[in-house]
Amino acid sequence: MLYLDYFLRSLPLPMMRTTDSTPSIFRSSLGRSMVIFLIIMSIAVVGINGWTLWDSYDRTLRSTHDQAQNLSISLARQAEDTFLQVEITLTDIAREINGQMPVKAQLETLSSVLRGRQAVLPQLRGLFIYDVDGNWVATSGTYIPAKANNADREYFIWHRTHADRDIHIGKVIRSRSTGDLVIPVSLRLTSAEGRFNGVALATVNIDYFRQHYSYYVLSDRSLLGLFMADSTVMYVRPFPDSVINTSLSTSPLFTHALKSSASGSGVWRSAMDNEVRIFGYARLNRYPLIVAAGYDKRDIQAQWRADNLLSVLLSLSLLAALFLLGFFVLRQVRVSMKNHLEMTQLRDDLTTINHTLQALALVDGLTGLANRRQFDIFLEQSLQRSARNQEPLSLIMMDIDFFKRYNDANGHVAGDECLKKVGEALLHLPHRQSDLIARYGGEEFAIVLPYTGIKDAAKFAQRAVEAVRAIGLPHSETDVPEKIVTISAGSYSCIVKGNVPDARAFKEHADQALYQAKHSGRNRVISAEG
Repeated sequence: MLYLDYFLRSLPLPMMRTTDSTPSIFRSSLGRSMVIFLIIMSIAVVGINGWTLWDSYDRTLRSTHDQAQNLSISLARQAEDTFLQVEITLTDIAREINGQMPVKAQLETLSSVLRGRQAVLPQLRGLFIYDVDGNWVATSGTYIPAKANNADREYFIWHRTHADRDIHIGKVIRSRSTGDLVIPVSLRLTSAEGRFNGVALATVNIDYFRQHYSYYVLSDRSLLGLFMADSTVMYVRPFPDSVINTSLSTSPLFTHALKSSASGSGVWRSAMDNEVRIFGYARLNRYPLIVAAGYDKRDIQAQWRADNLLSVLLSLSLLAALFLLGFFVLRQVRVSMKNHLEMTQLRDDLTTINHTLQALALVDGLTGLANRRQFDIFLEQSLQRSARNQEPLSLIMMDIDFFKRYNDANGHVAGDECLKKVGEALLHLPHRQSDLIARYGGEEFAIVLPYTGIKDAAKFAQRAVEAVRAIGLPHSETDVPEKIVTISAGSYSCIVKGNVPDARAFKEHADQALYQAKHSGRNRVISAEG
């Protein structure tokens, strides 16, 4: 306030309304208005930014709830599809057995069938058939251990004591054949008389879920988990395998969340590590399994603070700037008002000129098509988009046949008219807004077709050739029998691989196709694919 008083006292005397020997602008209406303005603006900046920060945090939490629920539903569908494929496989195997255990001569054929079924399902670690006593009958593996018997396994005992014909998903076990952690998915085999006749087993590799869950980019303390309906852990990222088969019966997920809805979101303290997370959860429709996704709340808050730190610093800077501007605004107001109209007019003129120059810099003056500069920029962007989205991209390079002869016979003015008409024909071709038709240089034209494969690009190029031929522009010096202006076109299509697309190589492929078209008789299209 002392500095403000010093500044205000330094203003010219005519702006002050005081009779003291030490005049103060606080006694003038302008000085009081400036102080009130600074106070109101400070309160407004603090209030608006405080509300904005609170709203931002609230939206972050609500967005995280939605993300967690959507992610859990997505993972639930993935898990349901995984086990549904296994169920279909086991059902087909049981149907092939048809209530009778295969004899020894049929075992190799059955094992071959099991290996074929396993090969098409990446989630499977193995397929097995056990007889009524739990002995190994057939497997998708390479051998059956001597005296191998699984009658002591939980799934075998369950099927022996239950007549249920649905699949049974058991707790995670360690495979006796490979030593891997697997989820046993089994189906009761029934004899023709309806009695228990053995078990068909598929083992789903825990590493399949481990790999799938690793694709999601989450913080180190966030988790993705697959659980049984009785709260038994099957797999939870990023926890070690030692948590598998532990019970989470005290978790709010099982004590009340799942009791109120089959899917949803909520905030609670995890029973696994006592961390507070925003959870999304979903129960599988077909199987007694639960999927949960939990975002660590501390990580969310830390990320929110990091995202809004710049906003806070800018707000503080704005407050400081307001006070500084308040100190100097009275001295600058006269100059600002004096130059305001001139600056406004100059700004409008410069904006108009800048827009005009930008348009001229990207358009070919003769044909009105995109010029070489716009073509290069657009092609580079299209290549990057193709590499990012893995979508096809096509480039058509075209050249007017025997154009030099046309110029020599008719003159450059007629040659320019020829270029204009060819450009108009290309421009009026039916095309999407995402396509670009450009004059590449001289008598060469180019068309960039994003999201377009080789077949559609070839059809487009053929329409371009036909459109130019339909003009019927006479060309007495051409080798084309119709003695009219024609074009040759080379089309190249590919899905860009790698992180650094090479525009030059892409154009060279299209140029090579154009070269083949010209050396194959002209007035035609040659297509190539990468």
